[in-house]
Amino acid sequence: FVGELVPGMPFSVAFVGVWMVAAVTHASIIGGPPPPPAPAGFDCKTRHLAMEFAQKIQPFRSTSDFQVMADVLNMPGGLPGGETQCFNVTVNGPTKTFTPTFPMPSNQPTFFSDASKGSDSSGTGTMSAPFATIEKALAACRKSGTTTGCAIVLRTGVYYASDTLAITPKDSGLTVMNYNGEEVWLSGAKVITGSWVPGGMDHPSRSKNIWKMDLKGQGVSQITGLRINQARAVRARYPNGCTTDKPLPSSYVCQGNMTDGRVVDPNDGFGSDLLTDWIAPTSPGMNQSGWTELNPDLPFRDTGLSFQKFQLGIGGTCGNNTMAGGVGFDPPAGYWCGNGCDGGAPRPPGCIARWPRGLLFNQSILPNGPYKNPTTGVVQVWHPGHWASWMFEIVAKNDKGSTSSTQLMFGKGGFQGARGAYGNSGVPPSTGREADSFFVENLFEELDADNEFFYDETTQTLYYVSSTGAPTGVVEATALQTFISIEGTQANPVRRVSLLGVGFRDTALSYLDAHSMPSGGDWGLGRIAAVFIKGAVDTTLDSCTMERLDGNAIMVNGFARGTVIQNCNFHEIGDNMIAQLGETEGAGDIAWGMGPDGTAGNQPVGTIVKNNFAYRAGLFEKQSSFYFQAKSHGNILDSNIFFHGPRAGINFNDGFGGGSRLSSNLMFSTVMESGDHGPFNSWDRQVWEWLDDTGNRTVIKKYDEIVGNFFIGNYYGQEAIDNDDGSAYYETHHNFFAYAGTGMKNDFNGHDNHHHHNLYGFIGTGMRVCGALPGHADKFYSNRVVQLESNGYAGFDCGCNATKTCPEMHDNEVFTPDGTMGAMCGQTLEQRQANGYDAGTQVLKTPSDEQIIAWARELLDLPASQ
Repeated sequence: FVGELVPGMPFSVAFVGVWMVAAVTHASIIGGPPPPPAPAGFDCKTRHLAMEFAQKIQPFRSTSDFQVMADVLNMPGGLPGGETQCFNVTVNGPTKTFTPTFPMPSNQPTFFSDASKGSDSSGTGTMSAPFATIEKALAACRKSGTTTGCAIVLRTGVYYASDTLAITPKDSGLTVMNYNGEEVWLSGAKVITGSWVPGGMDHPSRSKNIWKMDLKGQGVSQITGLRINQARAVRARYPNGCTTDKPLPSSYVCQGNMTDGRVVDPNDGFGSDLLTDWIAPTSPGMNQSGWTELNPDLPFRDTGLSFQKFQLGIGGTCGNNTMAGGVGFDPPAGYWCGNGCDGGAPRPPGCIARWPRGLLFNQSILPNGPYKNPTTGVVQVWHPGHWASWMFEIVAKNDKGSTSSTQLMFGKGGFQGARGAYGNSGVPPSTGREADSFFVENLFEELDADNEFFYDETTQTLYYVSSTGAPTGVVEATALQTFISIEGTQANPVRRVSLLGVGFRDTALSYLDAHSMPSGGDWGLGRIAAVFIKGAVDTTLDSCTMERLDGNAIMVNGFARGTVIQNCNFHEIGDNMIAQLGETEGAGDIAWGMGPDGTAGNQPVGTIVKNNFAYRAGLFEKQSSFYFQAKSHGNILDSNIFFHGPRAGINFNDGFGGGSRLSSNLMFSTVMESGDHGPFNSWDRQVWEWLDDTGNRTVIKKYDEIVGNFFIGNYYGQEAIDNDDGSAYYETHHNFFAYAGTGMKNDFNGHDNHHHHNLYGFIGTGMRVCGALPGHADKFYSNRVVQLESNGYAGFDCGCNATKTCPEMHDNEVFTPDGTMGAMCGQTLEQRQANGYDAGTQVLKTPSDEQIIAWARELLDLPASQ
């Protein structure tokens, strides 16, 4: 069925056959044989062009950052049809070091802090007599009585934060900055002291490689993250890494191997191909315990065939009652908690989200089990289709039984992904299984590989594995989840707070804390971050570094206007790097922030995300991105660089408001471990009202614009632009998209999406769209489409002629290996044109690599190749 959508066939079924053949990585093929390979010369030229484009959009960036980028561009993986054959991407130009430097404030009270030389008891906050902490400087600022705000200037050093610094409306105008380019770090860790002694006799293995340290009296209640000389250690786990490159039941290949006897580095991937059988949840019905629905007749959206009304479920499987199957969303409500799901979902009540309630095991699966104290443990699990990874706490008992020598039962968790285990057909996708691979962690018996640790909270003993003797150097335990909260209200916001040139590192895990179902997309969202912003106007983060944070880096929640996040560096982040989440009304106190009424304006609007350099997101939560937004609009993402992430690089979880612009961004090596996405992904299932520019209520968003970007869809890239279920009103033009199963995708009654003047390099097919209502058809014109094979370049509803809803297609140049093209809806291109369709479209033989790169240079405003 390549080349057409058969009337009456579900779009998801028709579509899968295309991308599964075309979007390929590694030696493993997802769902079928590989397509013909793209030319290795093109692949190499594309990667070199990525480096040139990166240096164009961020010329100030340090050479060391670009070297990291070069190393990832030279990694195996990503060339359609096989491994990359390009290993010589280099950083051109003189060596540069980006040293963030800002002018000293001249019209504000200014207080200095120096972590190594200052004193909170004798310091006065001057440069010559600085305080030791930020907290003391803020207290002095508040005592000064200023109404214009203060500046806190930090001298070089590491500032260990013992508690969150709460910035309130009274602190408006506050600036926290580094001094004259000096390197400043805020750390969420606690330095722990003591002597390492042999600890193997405490462990069932009696291993001589296990060391322990007594932490009594140091106030350490738990340790979810450990750093040895600033390097991340790993909680004791099994397995310790991938054991094979054989595809999993989901068809994905395990990512993350052990190296030299060390447990898998989280930077390298999930690190498990371990499989088991799962304890299924009770199928929810209309009478599940503690469950209600909200399905108002208004607002009503009539522009598409689906997703016309707001719907929300409260309680039930999304609630907090473990003994009733609840997994613990906060608030306990969401789109997938309800029974009115539409589009890419099974019929009610099958669309109500649910998750496995436990796993079965024996010693061939978990050879070190059963466990003496299993409830210290966490189980990390891949969704059966690799849409998300879940974390579950192990509990003694839940609604499906008790933990025993053959099964581990789950309590809260699974809320790291909103859809649960069940997909479009009403059964778990891909394999019929509840989940794919998994690993267990934080179980003492699994302490057996170098760089693993375990903290016994009862005895306050820290254990660590080192085969080269007792560890030496600084030992730090992550303790704090949020460094700075900037929090006011819409009526009384915090104004003009700036964080300049400051580094943030080593926050604690938050994947089992405070996750909500943010809107109608597939994502669950943790609402804890290193920097949390809510009820704030004109907040600026400039030239900050976010490093080794085990949760989210930045969260903008509720009312926010004019937030600017620019010139920052993000790397080794456990969850999302930047996330924005708005609030809506009309669902009551138990589901506050989740109703159908968005007219109060309690959302992030007009945020600018610019010139940021980011890599390695989602080390722990795999459904994560460089940038995520839900119920937020009018934002600008410009000239950002992102690579090396498990899921889409940019995710719009809904269509609330629209009017955002993505321009001149570079993304590659996204969806490295997950599927069903491309570098960019969107959904638009949920319906709200908000106010338009004239103050009138509306449900129709403005167009979002995607222009001038360079996306390389290597690894498991399904589409160049994945406009998923119901997505509408996207203007996508003048971009260079290399590799994808499909260039333009629009499914489950999305509409009004336009692709024009784009260049698609070696993709499966140009476009695949669904049917639409009259006046809301999609557009695909004036594009250059270089296909891997000679199939038809478009798939659409073949019955659209009768309803006058065919997509507008014209003036495209389609390039295939032999200069011919397969039929579309049973017609050749010549026949279609004779019938008045696809005017000006041509099919030509595949051009040279040099010609494709020349076209890309023109789109990206790069000089012609010498």
